[in-house]
Formats: sequence, C-alpha cells, structure tokens
Amino acid sequence: MRGRVATASPLRAQDIRRSLFRRVRDAKQRVWLATAYFVPSRKLRRVLADADRRGVDVRLLLPGAHTDHPGVRHAGRRFYEDLLRAGVRIFEYQPRFLHAKTVLCDDWVSIGSSNLDRWNLRWNLEANQEVEDAAFAQAAQSMFEEDFRQSVECGYEDWRRRPWYARWRERWWGRVDMWLESLGRRKAR
Repeated sequence: MRGRVATASPLRAQDIRRSLFRRVRDAKQRVWLATAYFVPSRKLRRVLADADRRGVDVRLLLPGAHTDHPGVRHAGRRFYEDLLRAGVRIFEYQPRFLHAKTVLCDDWVSIGSSNLDRWNLRWNLEANQEVEDAAFAQAAQSMFEEDFRQSVECGYEDWRRRPWYARWRERWWGRVDMWLESLGRRKAR
C-alpha cells in the first residue's frame, strides 16, 4: 500500500491540514470524517460544503452524549445548522465515547492523533498515517458504515426545531471557544 506519515506541530508546518484540504477538494465520491472533537475552522466548513455542492457524499461522524468534553461538543454543534443546510450529513455516535480520528476521501484514508479541528491543528504535535489503497479504504468504509448504524443522524428541519436550552448551550460554549481562540492568537504574537 502507498502511504506516508503527515504531521502538524504548533505554529509550524501544518502538513495534516494541507493534505486534508487537498484531498477534500479533489474528492469525487465521498468525504467521511470521524472525530472526537469538532470545532472546525471556517475554511474546513467551506471545503466540506463545497464538496457537497460538487455531488460528493459528505458525512461527519461526531460524538453523541457520551463525551469527555461536553463543552467542546456544544461549541462544535453551533456549526451544524449551516453544514446541514449545505447538504453535509451529520451523525452523532450513541453507544459510547467516540475517539476515532479518521478521514476517508475516495480511496485515501487518514488515521491518527489529529482531531482535525482548529485547536489540534494549530497547537498540538500530531501525526496521522495516510494510506491510498482501495482495499484499505473498503475496510475503513465498513468501519464507518457500522458506526453510522449506531448513530443518530441529525436532520436539518429537526435541528432547526431543537429546544432553546440546546441553542443557549451552543452559544455559551461558542463564546468560550472564541474567547480561548483570541487568547491563543495573542499568545502566538
């Protein structure tokens, strides 16, 4: 199998991010992404929505209620509505804590330590194994499909009707996220 290790390190080379964006932009059939913490950058949200507009099957496998960082989950959920409106399918994993960090773009798979969110890609030392192989991609597809079956899919109309307290939590944790992001930018200067 063809493969390589992609890395990301604080404030330096962001090979994982570049590789992910390139693969999502080039995808023809599918972009399936599983991550334990989903606080995506504007650019990641845009490339996912663009892929969907091109007819690519874009799915996110994200944590359900079983998570070790509920605030991060709520901060990330504030992005669901725009992604759902764009056609991205979002599944929340139910049985237990989701700790997978996997991307499947056509026959390319990335598995590793990176949650592929702006925090991990900016501040953490991360490494992902990338493999381009149809048989390996088929195995990853089977894993995803089993996890999708054990998940609840978020629908756009249902999402818009969620209760006020869910919206409030998303706004609250979204503000905490933005505050932490601003602190991080100041520290980097």
